[in-house]
Amino acid sequence: MAKIFCIANQKGGVGKTTTTVNLAAGLARIGQRVLMVDLDPQGNATMGSGVDKRALRQSVYDVLLGSATVREAATHAEACGYHVLGANRELSGAEVELVNLDQRESRLKLALAAVDGEYDFVLRLRPHRLPAQLESAHPQRPVQRARRDRADAV
Repeated sequence: MAKIFCIANQKGGVGKTTTTVNLAAGLARIGQRVLMVDLDPQGNATMGSGVDKRALRQSVYDVLLGSATVREAATHAEACGYHVLGANRELSGAEVELVNLDQRESRLKLALAAVDGEYDFVLRLRPHRLPAQLESAHPQRPVQRARRDRADAV
């Protein structure tokens, strides 16, 4: 059973892509079977893995819409040693296209379940703004800062 990690932060420019790509490469280097799922339409993690996002025949977009499986759409990043379920600008349209589809919130989860035994780790890069239709596919426990009462501040 694969361990699934979602690299997320609500703020942009905090190193989510760099962390995801480097973690995937490090895990692959020690012999772990890794699938990196890029859910950012910019596709920077895809490109950072040595996969040309413009040349993708199938992507995470196709998986979400059900026209491809993870196995069909994942690409092996030769230089990095792990598999990439890449993203490109097509993913921007998924929010609109998913509105009328059944099980839109669980499509990614179901697609990943089909390849669960093929990977030791699945790393999902979540953009700082994720479409509402994909939100439940990325459950998160929010981290809250400790708050001081006003009385304590005096």
